[in-house]
Amino acid sequence: MTKKIELAKKLPVSPGVYIMKDGENKVIYVGKAKSLRDRVSQYFREEGSPKNRLLMKNMEDLEYIAAGNEIEALVLESNLIKEHRPRYNVKLRDDKNYPFIKITNEKFPRICISRRRGNDGAKYFGPYPGSKTVREVIKMASNLGIRKCKKRFPCPPCLNYHIKQCAAPCLGNLTKEEYLEIIDHVIVFLKGRHNQLIQSLEKEMDRYSQIQDYEKAARIRDQINALLQLSEKQRVNLPGRKEQDIIAYAVRGTISSIQVFHVSGGMLKGRETFSLDTAGSEEKEILASFIKQYYQDVKPPAEIVIPIEITDESISDWLGSNGSKLKMPKNNVEKGLMDLAMENAAMLLKQEMLSKISAENDTLLCLKEVLSLTVVPSLIEAFDISNISGTNATGSLVSFENGVSNKKNYRRFRIKMVEGADDYAMIGEVVGRAYSRRKDEGKRMPDLVLIDGGKGQLNVALTAISGLGLKLNIAAIAKEFEYIFVPDKKEPVILPDDSPVLRLLQRIRDEAHRFALTYHRKLRADLLYESFLDKITGIGIRKKQALLKYFGSVDEIRKADIHEIEKVPGITAKDAENIQKYLNYSNSNWNAKNVHE
Repeated sequence: MTKKIELAKKLPVSPGVYIMKDGENKVIYVGKAKSLRDRVSQYFREEGSPKNRLLMKNMEDLEYIAAGNEIEALVLESNLIKEHRPRYNVKLRDDKNYPFIKITNEKFPRICISRRRGNDGAKYFGPYPGSKTVREVIKMASNLGIRKCKKRFPCPPCLNYHIKQCAAPCLGNLTKEEYLEIIDHVIVFLKGRHNQLIQSLEKEMDRYSQIQDYEKAARIRDQINALLQLSEKQRVNLPGRKEQDIIAYAVRGTISSIQVFHVSGGMLKGRETFSLDTAGSEEKEILASFIKQYYQDVKPPAEIVIPIEITDESISDWLGSNGSKLKMPKNNVEKGLMDLAMENAAMLLKQEMLSKISAENDTLLCLKEVLSLTVVPSLIEAFDISNISGTNATGSLVSFENGVSNKKNYRRFRIKMVEGADDYAMIGEVVGRAYSRRKDEGKRMPDLVLIDGGKGQLNVALTAISGLGLKLNIAAIAKEFEYIFVPDKKEPVILPDDSPVLRLLQRIRDEAHRFALTYHRKLRADLLYESFLDKITGIGIRKKQALLKYFGSVDEIRKADIHEIEKVPGITAKDAENIQKYLNYSNSNWNAKNVHE
């Protein structure tokens, strides 16, 4: 111990990072300090914590790196923890590199996801909080025409071109300059200047229309529509709305769970979950360590709301230099979101403890605990609805026993009592019909009924079940954020993305959706031959299918010009001429009819 005290006395009083090593020269702890000598000397106090006593018992050597100030020390500390993963530091167990969006440095650049920023001449945007976010942004950027594939030119166009998510420079119908204009649009889009880009594209579309280059004008029109759709999806991010992260945690022994809610304008827009090895640290140290590690890779929002006060001023100064600040929840919205985040962090921790056992039966046991069911749900039945504008609406029931699908108990329903696109009423009809018959036949009821949807669908299904005099466990899973809703609970259950319970519920929900959609498509296919295409000379079943596959709908075919129709595989110039003539005839009749009316 005397030798260790002497090591501490040799440290400078300046800010920096101290590195403790064991007898095998392995780093066991990294810490930062305003004064290295004063901070390390505190470890030798007799009243030190159990963690400190373990450190002193195992430490055989001590090194340090001086820093210019506390913020430099904080950044250095986080980097060293990532590199060495010391035994007694708080560590993100699922530590990862956060993804970037990359626009490659090629003659015809492409867009892709990258886990690190390289020195390769490419343009990088990010980092983003998760790969799901990146894929959604790339999908939207692809609507502007940038390519994603790695094919060498020249080559046939891939599926992205046919679904209008690539301008297909591989076809040779775009010059390099025209394609680079698209790249410029994508860069403006990724920088968040949507309104500026839309205004620019509208001027460009008008210019092409005036010179009667309608094909290019139509392509730009599609880009504008994609941007308008994105702007609508992101309306919570309008200027002037405050961006916040709500951070909550739960601790049990050496395991801690962290829940980060991403909030805009007081509304929850997304969340992330993390698991930590705490090494026996106190709660303030756990929270401080997480903030330092997490925001090394992610740009912090304007405000970070935390449940307990952190007194480490260097963290506040570091965040302040990045335009962010720490605060405690003040108003009712912030307090309500913090309560929800804390509840879900506790639930996540409970799930983390249970998810160590991966067998299906144990996953069902976890599901029982997570949803507070009275029995282990060995028989789960799920419902979904498939309809387009209320036409040919269908419903499905799928059955899973002990986590395995039992297709002999699948049922499909054709909606009979609901008119129009009322998904809520359709769910009520299908659930009522399914269990009314089951009740009359005296057959086994499910241990859990799963509904594809949110609170509205849940309440309608619950009403249908109660109306039959039945009491069944029921839950709903919503696609947007994968939230789980249960009766008599105002807030949703939020599980981590890698939760076995969530994966099981997603698998069952997706199977119900697939089964409903398959039946719906069959009914629609039966009506396919009644379309206007049947009336056109030379257009048979195969050509009709090719047209619908290429354009997606009859309405899109109506909007197309003859040159676009000729691009459809299997459609000849004569076919395109016949289609155009029929369209002009039918459209003129429609216009005359509406003028007369």
